[in-house]
Amino acid sequence: MFFLSFEVHPKPENPAYGEVDAAFAASFVNEKSAGKAEIIARKFIEEAGWDIEGLDESHRIALESLSARHPSHAKVQQALIDGIVVTFHEFPVGADDDDEGFDPRAV
Repeated sequence: MFFLSFEVHPKPENPAYGEVDAAFAASFVNEKSAGKAEIIARKFIEEAGWDIEGLDESHRIALESLSARHPSHAKVQQALIDGIVVTFHEFPVGADDDDEGFDPRAV
């Protein structure tokens, strides 16, 4: 299982276009290879209507390493079933730069 975080922007056909400036796509992918996990996550994100600016973070994650109360616990469990779970943490157009404190590892 891999956790990958991408910085993304909505494509013109995305309903969020014009309202959302950027987002972090927090992705949990049930794959053994980092390269394959990234390919799967990128395809999912692009098909969901987002342009990927870049990969922000990538590392292995195990369900056993998370407490049941950790915000990512349920997402990792679901990724074990579905293969991938992606959550978009959106920043609206005109948002303050104070939002830079978002920590994708906390999801």
